[in-house]
Amino acid sequence: MGLAALDIADRDLLQRYLKIFPENESSECTFSNMFIWAKGDRIEWAIENDTLLLHTYTGNVPCLMTAFCEPAKLARGLETAIDLMHSRSEAFRMCSLPQWYVDHIEASMPGKFVFTREEHHDDYIYETKSLTELSGRDLHGKRNHINKFHNLFENRFEFQPYTRDMFADCMDAYFRWYEEQGSSAELDWERDSVERALRHVDELGLKAAVIRVDGKVEAFTVGERITRDMALIHIEKANYNVAGLFSVINQMFLENTFGDTMWVNREEDMGIEGLRRAKRSYKPARMVLKYGATLK
Repeated sequence: MGLAALDIADRDLLQRYLKIFPENESSECTFSNMFIWAKGDRIEWAIENDTLLLHTYTGNVPCLMTAFCEPAKLARGLETAIDLMHSRSEAFRMCSLPQWYVDHIEASMPGKFVFTREEHHDDYIYETKSLTELSGRDLHGKRNHINKFHNLFENRFEFQPYTRDMFADCMDAYFRWYEEQGSSAELDWERDSVERALRHVDELGLKAAVIRVDGKVEAFTVGERITRDMALIHIEKANYNVAGLFSVINQMFLENTFGDTMWVNREEDMGIEGLRRAKRSYKPARMVLKYGATLK
């Protein structure tokens, strides 16, 4: 059972399977997310028995993401997933499974799997209105950040929808941030994901925007609509030295691009304490809980 590397030319074929569950809110289950992170996550795919199988790694441990097929065929699809991993001499394991998919597995093959919480993969879900209006005591600090930015940079900044001729300016902004962090394998993978997203915005159906300060790109962000009522933010980068800039681009991007949505998915925290604090500081309305699965 062979696996293929993920290519942008595969999008239409894989979308047929990914859209079987149109209200799926999980950040991993979009073609754009998989394509953007394909290098770092080493994502490969196969279609067997009318089931889309997505092979990846968590750390260096091989695992499968959600096996996409019609719910009535899920038992056969899961058996196909087990066969794939065994054919590669790998212990069967699935990762980043949202609660609704765990429920489907249990209904299709009760008692066959052991499920383990993967808190670091949980997605943070916010009310769009909460992030654009920032009302209430809990978000008072965010409002102060934005007010400070406007006071400092009034008439000196511009919010612009992203176009491909901004690619070099955005990568320059990213590299300024990147050089402050110090090199690592994870940052190299992220750099690749940022390049992929910005190069293929149109082909992937993404939306993006930048903020220029004194004519220079100092922040950019990339997202998409994943359900009728939910936006997903893939990338958000800003110059830490520009006070309030992260809060401003977060607010303005949602307001100008996804203002008609009810919810915003800002993905996981990967168990990184600083990222966890930042995501929790915006007061999520709820979480998309994730699980791993092994054979009982």
